[in-house]
Amino acid sequence: MRSFAERAGYSHRVSWPTTAGADTFVAPAGREDHRLDLYLVDGEVQDLRLDGESVWPVWFKIEWKGNGDVSAKVRGLRLSSRHGDTISIHQGRA
Repeated sequence: MRSFAERAGYSHRVSWPTTAGADTFVAPAGREDHRLDLYLVDGEVQDLRLDGESVWPVWFKIEWKGNGDVSAKVRGLRLSSRHGDTISIHQGRA
């Protein structure tokens, strides 16, 4: 009996694209570096500053990558420590 993947026409021999390693990565030319500061008090967000300007309250996300890099998205802007951006989390008021 054939497996579901075989019946559905899936191939186990797929050549998935790979991303360049951090040692070969080149940031896009002319890219401006940004700074994101998140301030927490007792685990609650008190302020979120993008390049020194308070943007709280606004939807945002911060992700920790498996390789130690940190990325964030706020106001449609994507930030990444891999690209030279600074993303900091602070305990206490600004």
